[in-house]
Order: sequence, then structure tokens, then C-alpha cells
Amino acid sequence: MDISRKTDYALRLLSMLASGQDGLMSVRSAADQVDVPYSFARSIQHGLVQAGIIESLRGVRGGMRLKVDPKEVTIRQIVEAVQGPLVMNDCTAEGGVCGRMEGCCYHPIWVGAQALLRSYLDSVTLDDVVNCRAFPAVDPKFANRDCFAEYAGCANAPRIFNNVE
Repeated sequence: MDISRKTDYALRLLSMLASGQDGLMSVRSAADQVDVPYSFARSIQHGLVQAGIIESLRGVRGGMRLKVDPKEVTIRQIVEAVQGPLVMNDCTAEGGVCGRMEGCCYHPIWVGAQALLRSYLDSVTLDDVVNCRAFPAVDPKFANRDCFAEYAGCANAPRIFNNVE
């Protein structure tokens, strides 16, 4: 799992839009203020428009603005809008296949880590970050060892993952 530079830049731009006024902001102005190369900002703008997170209006009085409520969009949604689904390994991707997956003792670990990361990033909204209220949390099941088989999807995994001796 790697947060790309593009995602980092997108988060900077969105933070600026979320903390700013309700009006439109030019891509150039936003890019300059958060130290993002303009050409990269244009590319990011296009992707965020396609994801429905911002809207863009052309013309002399145009610009971009948030289309979603910052209190309703999670950091995970933003990350996935920019760089695709969060996956720990190829075998944990939707439809991911690995010839060793059935007997692999690490597969449940990667699935569990992916579930934990998703839960964590889903617990923080753009508004939380911009207003310094980011107190991430995860589903309590992740602290309960007995729930591992459930969230890691390994009910049929090796005995060490099912607490069976």
C-alpha cells in the first residue's frame, strides 16, 4: 500500500477547498497555494471531477469547488478516487488470484491488514482533517483476536488462524 504523490497533492487541494469560502477557486491559484505543480493539479482536478468529489466550471469566472460535503467524504474515498482501490497485495484485490492463496499462511494477514486500513481511513472525513479533529478509530473487532477469522476471511485457513489446536 503506497500513497502516491498524486494522492498527496489531491488531499492538499481538497483541504484547501474544504477550508475555503464557498466560492470557486481557480486551479492555478489553489495549486500555487499548496505547492502543487499546475499541470499535475489539472490532471488531479479532472480525476476528482470524474469521481464526483469536486465540480469544475469553465470560463473567466470559472474554477473548482467541492461537490460533496466535507463531513461526508472519507479519506479512503478520496484516496480510492485518485489511485484506485486500496489493496495490500495482488491477492487481496477484488478478483485477485494467486496459485498459493488457498494454503498461504500470509494471505489472511494481508486481508486483515487491508480491512484494518480501510476501517481506519473510513473513520476520518475531509472535514475532520481540515478542522484538526482527526481522531481515527477502527472497528473494535480488530482488537479482538477471536474476530480475526471473520474479518480476514479465513474460516478455512490453517489452524493457527482459527485458534484450533
